[in-house]
Parts: sequence; C-alpha cells; structure tokens
Amino acid sequence: MTKTFLKRDIKTAKTVRAVCGRDLPPLTDLAPELFARAGHICLATDRGCLKKFKRTFKKMLGRRRAGTHIFVLPAGRPAKTFRALEELLSFMLKRGFSRNSLLIAAGGGSVTDLAGLAASLYMRGISWISVPTTFLGQIDAGLGGKTAVDLAGIKNMAGAFYQPALTVCDAAFLQTLGRDELSAGAGELVKYALIGPAALRRRVLKNLGRALKGETAALVKLVSACADFKLSLTARDERDKTGVRERLNFGHTAGHAFESASGGRLAHGAAVLWGMRYACLLSIKLKILKPAHQKTVSGILWKTQAPPLAAKCFDFRAFHRLICYDKKAGAGKNRFLLIERPGRIKAVNNIAPGILKGTLTALRLPRGLRAGYGKNFCDKNF
Repeated sequence: MTKTFLKRDIKTAKTVRAVCGRDLPPLTDLAPELFARAGHICLATDRGCLKKFKRTFKKMLGRRRAGTHIFVLPAGRPAKTFRALEELLSFMLKRGFSRNSLLIAAGGGSVTDLAGLAASLYMRGISWISVPTTFLGQIDAGLGGKTAVDLAGIKNMAGAFYQPALTVCDAAFLQTLGRDELSAGAGELVKYALIGPAALRRRVLKNLGRALKGETAALVKLVSACADFKLSLTARDERDKTGVRERLNFGHTAGHAFESASGGRLAHGAAVLWGMRYACLLSIKLKILKPAHQKTVSGILWKTQAPPLAAKCFDFRAFHRLICYDKKAGAGKNRFLLIERPGRIKAVNNIAPGILKGTLTALRLPRGLRAGYGKNFCDKNF
C-alpha cells in the first residue's frame, strides 16, 4: 500500500509532498524532476544506518547511486552540533555543490534535523529529501520542515523552518527495528491520540500494540495516518505562528527538559511520554482537565510503558531553568500546552514555580497523585 500526500500551504502556496508505504520505488522515480536538475547529490546518514542499510540506499538512489557523495554523521545527538553542521557544509563546498544540487537525509531525527538545516543554509537554500528510517522519524521527526541543532545543551535552539521537497516514509526500514527502537515512537503516537481527532485516536489505539510488535500492516497504517495529520497542520501554519501547529508540541516542554537532564540517555519518545504525563497532572491541578475526561486521558497516557526518569530529572532548579529556555515560552516565563479533553489543547503562560514544583514531585510520588491530582491516576500506573 502506497499513499502520497500533497498539502498546500495556504499562505505561501508551497506544496509539501510525502510518500508512505512499503518497498517504495527509487527516489529517482518518485521525484524525477529533482534529480534531473541536480548536478551533485549528497546522501547524509549516520554510521549505523550506512552499515545497516547500505544495499537499501543503493536501491533507493536508483540510477544516480554511482555519482552520489556520502557524508557520514555520528549516531544520535552528537550529530546535532554546529561542528557537524560546518563539516557537512564544507563537504559540499569542497565538492563543488551549487544551488541546483540535492541533499538527501536518511536516518533518524538527528540526521534529518541536521541535514535539513544544512540544506537551508548552503547557498541560501538547496533542495533536500527527508528519508526517516526510524519509527519516530516517520511519524513525526522527519516531517514538517523543522530543522535544528542543539545549543549550550538546550535541544533544538538553533534552527530554521525549511520544508523538504519530498519526504519518503518506507516501512521496509522499520522491519529491521527491534522492540526498543519501535517503542521509542510510542510517546509521539500517544501524543497524536490525545491531540488529534477521534478517527486518528481510534486508529492509533487500535494499531499501537501490533505496531510495537513490528507488524508491517499496523506500522504502515500508523505512519500514513500520522503523516497525513501532521502535514495538514504544518501546511496551515508552517512557521508555527498562528497556534495551529503548536499543538504538536504537547508534552515537549517538560519532555525536552527531561531529555536534556538525562544527558540524552532518555529517548525522545519516552521523554515526550513523561512530558505529557507531567502536562496532564498540571492540567488537573489547574482545573483545565475536567474529572469527566481524566480517566480517558490517563488510560491513554499509561497504555504504554516508559523507562523510569533518572533522579536528575526531578531536580526542580535545573528543570525550571530548562523550561524557561524552551522556545515556546516566548516573552513569558514559561508556556505549557495543557489538555482540556482528548482533541482539545490549551496553551497556558507563566505558571507559578510552586505549582510546577509540586507537579514534578507528584510525577514521582504516587501518594502525591492520589492526594492532590485526581483519583483516576491510579498508583498501579507507576
């Protein structure tokens, strides 16, 4: 099953294109116009992906594989640095890349973030293709045109909005992933179940268990559904200015803080899952999430397991510093996306430190949840 999504930005008239399926044709067949005008092509990937998917990449590049330059990044977060960014830009410059050249990013979110930012900067912008190879990348990180590197230990602080000319989500990459790698996408899936319409929520919950077991049909259904929903939002609000796109950040304010505090040892998806749990408790404390919806929301949030948070994640001083640096805070002291009910998210600014600290404590202590954050958050969930 192959699905192609075309989303048109209502303000810029820019068309965003994504293809989802299994065992897809070569990129040269999916986007012949891009390759026809590309004098030079660079494939940016990381060491692990190159070793695992070398034959797949050759097939993916089709008739242009022979002349493609390959740039190898370190795996994971070390790829998202200014040093790696400069090295990729210099790599293309030394090989004579022009504004008509093409950059292909194949890997996890770190690869697509870094390579997309390089594409936006090189000669003020060249075409690029996003090929996410992880479950998390295919449902979220590799879509939407947000590109970035980390700065001073803060996640994604330097970046740009720069849409790929094409995003390709091939489930063939996912068939090689183990349970832990598939589980890394569970947090973002749960996010879609909570922020999306009822039809998307039903699809996520119906296919979640089978997808985490690696069943291809379930993976393809979830990738297609999430890609369609995310691209529909980003096409309406590409640069995150009107609030339409902002709901995609549900759970990310606290989640990014947990991810940074763990030194990268907590996977992004798991960090977002804990971030949503924190946001949910905060929603109850502020009486935004009403009792009638608490059981439904908590059931979704604890449907999947996540690694426990490290002790450093509960250092409130460090936590508070990180959330104040968060990009979503804007001119305020902090900004959280909270949940009123499934499908409805509300932004709240400048929450008092005492409430934030109490919620962080409650996230760790079942007794605190039971006493002050709603009886529907059962101890067994922890």
